[in-house]
Amino acid sequence: MQESEEKKVAGKHVAPEPTAAPPEEDVLRTDADLYGDETDLPLKTRKSAAKKKKSAVKKRQRKKKKNKNTLWSRLVSPAALRRKRQSLFEIMRGENSSVRPIRVFGREIRFWPLILLALVVMLVGMVFLNNSNVSVVQQEITAVGLSADLENYRILVISDLNGKRFGDKQSALLRAINGTSYNAVVCLGDMVGKGGDPEPFYELLEGIPSSKKVFFIAGDNDPGPFVETPRAIEGTLSQLVLEDWILGAIDRGAVYVDSPVCLTIGSSNLWLTPSTLMNLEAADLTTVWKEQAEQETDGVLSGLQADYDTLPITSYRQRIADNFYAALSSMKDDDFYLTLAHEMPSEAFILASAAHTSDSGKYLSAPDLLLAGHYCGGVWRLPLLGAFYIPDSTLPRNGWFPAQERVQGLSAVGETQVYITGGLSINGDLPLMRFRLMNQPQISVLTLSATLPESMLSAE
Repeated sequence: MQESEEKKVAGKHVAPEPTAAPPEEDVLRTDADLYGDETDLPLKTRKSAAKKKKSAVKKRQRKKKKNKNTLWSRLVSPAALRRKRQSLFEIMRGENSSVRPIRVFGREIRFWPLILLALVVMLVGMVFLNNSNVSVVQQEITAVGLSADLENYRILVISDLNGKRFGDKQSALLRAINGTSYNAVVCLGDMVGKGGDPEPFYELLEGIPSSKKVFFIAGDNDPGPFVETPRAIEGTLSQLVLEDWILGAIDRGAVYVDSPVCLTIGSSNLWLTPSTLMNLEAADLTTVWKEQAEQETDGVLSGLQADYDTLPITSYRQRIADNFYAALSSMKDDDFYLTLAHEMPSEAFILASAAHTSDSGKYLSAPDLLLAGHYCGGVWRLPLLGAFYIPDSTLPRNGWFPAQERVQGLSAVGETQVYITGGLSINGDLPLMRFRLMNQPQISVLTLSATLPESMLSAE
């Protein structure tokens, strides 16, 4: 019975059991998936793909044609690299050379790449040597009425070191300095620079004989001169408020000129003054800082932290004003006045100081000689043209193609002689000019004299 039922079932057509559909895969479908063979693609899609392919081919052809005759493609392209290697002598003789010759003044030159390479190497070497060697510029300064004690007095001018080293422990720079004759040294700022490392400046100071007086001011790229917050120590006002690099220079015997300093040579006086005090009335300046110091003192006694933080700096500025006021009473008409500036003041500013000369005891007299740096000789100089740019927006053409006496050298503004030194390094305001071009680093030796130079005598 069971056997017959099995046969009966076996004789019937049994439909297969339905299977579960495979899970849909999370994939992106292309036009080919949707439409099958390429011939099944919509006409618009096929035309778009063909157009893109044709455009890419044309682009490659244009690029290949453009680069076909360039120097780079000739020398380093895959096709050029696959060519037969040639010896240096074969290229020089022009034998089977893969480098196409060029014509100069009608003559064929086959080994011009070697000439180009040699010129590049020579240029790099010249720039390196130019930036590593220091020149000494001698300049005579004629001062009418100069006392006999100051005749042939020599001032060594240094500016814009910017933390650079010339040899081990400034050996090359010190060799140039100690190889010349001078009586005093003035440093016109940017001796430390934006890097903030004072060691190159210290090495310079340590190499100058202790018998030579060194005077210095701060530049626009130097830190400070005041610290942001006075030091919480017991010490002098200078130790409380001045930057470390200034204190370090003072410890090495240098004199920081932020108020008038008198040098006595024989029976004559030579005054060194900072340009920041020009055209300021001493009595008014003293009164202003004294009143502010008194107010901040009251604030400190009342427990005001802000006055506590600023009082030492205010007290230091009051001391500058007091020293300024006291110096005016000691200055005489026949003294020699030397003003130190990092950046040359405007001509109008210098001429304004001449208008105050008659107000003795109130203002500084117009300087007999003003010294400045900052421009580094223009950094890049061209033959016959000199410096073609300095970062000074107050000048005509915003500093482009300036008058060369505004960049370096001796000039006159009214009765004041102005000398701008070319300096030693580069100006931090010129980011693209990281080296000096045709502009050797320099220090200057200025010789004071009451005698007119021979060139002026012959002209008369």
